[in-house]
Amino acid sequence: MSRVAVVTGAAGGVGSATCDVLEAQGWSVIAVDRRPVDREGALQVDLADAPYVMEVLRRCERVDALVNNAALQLFKPLEDTTLAEWDAVHHVNLRGAFACLKACRDQLIEAGGAVVNVASVHATATSHSISAYAASKGGLLAFTRAAALELAPHGVRVNAVVPGAVDTPALRDGFARRENAEASLIASTPLQRIGRPEEIAESIAFLADNGRSGFITGQSLTIDGGALAALSTE
Repeated sequence: MSRVAVVTGAAGGVGSATCDVLEAQGWSVIAVDRRPVDREGALQVDLADAPYVMEVLRRCERVDALVNNAALQLFKPLEDTTLAEWDAVHHVNLRGAFACLKACRDQLIEAGGAVVNVASVHATATSHSISAYAASKGGLLAFTRAAALELAPHGVRVNAVVPGAVDTPALRDGFARRENAEASLIASTPLQRIGRPEEIAESIAFLADNGRSGFITGQSLTIDGGALAALSTE
């Protein structure tokens, strides 16, 4: 029987690439998104509705890996961000990850499985007008460490990937808000390019695989072309 991975945010750039990479490596994938996903067995649910998400995921007979990738971005300065908008971001990015892990906990323990949370470089070093998103991703890294400690005695590993700029529709939308944004981003990245979704997906697949990363838990793998290694003052 093939291993089963639940991947949230499966309609997006990184989520779709993760499904492709896992399937190519022999996994069966349960793709989860609020938008329709053209994959066998896909589930159309909104992570903001945590009780319903938990009800649906608890029906999964087997879960060897959970990839918490779904995310909501909000580009607004603090003074213009409403409580409802702040809550909406955290309900998907942080509360949603908690709900999915809670729903899949028993299946993951039975399988001796793995959880991979998709955070962001904004959890460590951020930019203007993205406080809700940055705070949610910082919380996700803290949650990764805490969950890793709690689940380690049960044989379940919990890690995170921390992507930098990745060529997705969300990033392209961001470029439209600022002149020369793409050129500036590339110039400030040591590897002088933007990441590809499949590069993030390969790292997710590595952390999900007990055969390749079985002694890694509570860690965060940064995949940003060297961006966080550089001093912003230079």
